[in-house]
Amino acid sequence: MFLPAKNDTPTSGIPADTRFCPGDWTILSRYWHPVAASAAIVDKPASVRLLDRQLVLWRDGDGVNAARDLCPHRGGQLSLGQVCDGMIVCPLHGFRYDGDGACRKVPALAPAVPIPKKLRIESYACQERYGLVWVCLSDEQPLPLPDWSLIEAGEGKVVVVPPGVWRAAAARHVENFNDLCHIPFVHRGTFGGEEDRTIEAYGVDIGDGCLTFQTEYVEQTRYAGQRQDGGLHPLNRRRYNYHLTLPFASWLEITDEAKGSAFHIFDVASPVSTDVSKIFQILVDMTGGLSERDMIDFQQRINSEDAPLVEAQSPHELPLDLRDEIHIPADRMSIEYRRALARLGLGAGAILGS
Repeated sequence: MFLPAKNDTPTSGIPADTRFCPGDWTILSRYWHPVAASAAIVDKPASVRLLDRQLVLWRDGDGVNAARDLCPHRGGQLSLGQVCDGMIVCPLHGFRYDGDGACRKVPALAPAVPIPKKLRIESYACQERYGLVWVCLSDEQPLPLPDWSLIEAGEGKVVVVPPGVWRAAAARHVENFNDLCHIPFVHRGTFGGEEDRTIEAYGVDIGDGCLTFQTEYVEQTRYAGQRQDGGLHPLNRRRYNYHLTLPFASWLEITDEAKGSAFHIFDVASPVSTDVSKIFQILVDMTGGLSERDMIDFQQRINSEDAPLVEAQSPHELPLDLRDEIHIPADRMSIEYRRALARLGLGAGAILGS
C-alpha cells in the first residue's frame, strides 16, 4: 500500500521493473530506437514504451519531444493530458512542461511564487528521420542512426508500413529478417521459392557496427488476386543485398537484374521489453509498378507469416552463446550477428565460438 522511504543514493536511470539485465539495458539505451511514425504525432500526446520505460511524446513548433510519462508532482500520467502552447499539460493539476522538461506553469501557485527548480520531468533526446520518431534514453552521446539516406533521396515511391507489435525479442525478429533458410517454408503464401533448393555458401562482411552480405534467391511471388495460367506462379531470380546496422536495423535491397530495377525494405525492431518488439518498416519501390496499398498489403501478409513463428521460438531471448544451438553453413549471417551483439557487450559472458 505504501512505498518505503528511500536512501539518498542516486538511481541509474534504469526502470525499476525492467526485465533487461542492467548491462544490456545500459548498452541498448545508447542507441536511437524508433517509437512511433512521425505522422502519428500531431496535436495530442501519445504514450509509448521503450526498454521498459514508459514515455510520452508530443509535438511543439520545433518537432516531437520525448519524456518520461510521469508528472513528478503526484505521479500523473502525462500522456492522458493535452498539449497547450507546445507544452505537455498534466491531467491532474494542470502543470505545464516544455520540451526540455522544465515546469513552466503551476496554476495553483501565485504568479509571484517561483516554481521549484526540482519540478521537472525526465526528457530524452528525440529526432525525426525517415518518417519515424527516434528516441535515445542515455545521457551519453547517442550512437549514430542507421544510414538510410535513400529514403530521403526523393527517388521511388516511399511508403511507411503501419507498425506492428510482436511478442518476441527484437534480436529474434532481426535474425529472422536476415535469414534465408526460412523463406520457402514460412512464406509459401507470399514469395517463398522451391523448398529443396540448396542455399549456396556466402560470406558476411563485418564493418564498424554493421554486417552485410549478398546472395541470389529464386522467388515465387504470389500477389493477392493474382492468377496464372495453369495455377502456377512465375519463378523470378532476384539479387538480395542485406545491410544490418547494429543492434536492430536491417535494409534489404531486392534487385531484378533482368529489369534493372530494385525494391527496398527498411526494417527496425524497437525493444519495448525483453520479449516485446514494435516493428517499423519503410518500403521504397523503384520499379514503379506497385500502388501504396499493394505495397503495404503484401508486406503485412509477409509479416503475418513470420510473426507467430518467431513469437513461438524458445527461448524468447536470442542465445548469444554459440554452443546453445546447432548451426549449419546457411546460418552464417545469424552466427555473425550473434557474435557482433556479444562484442557490443550484450549477453555478458557469451561464447563467441570459432
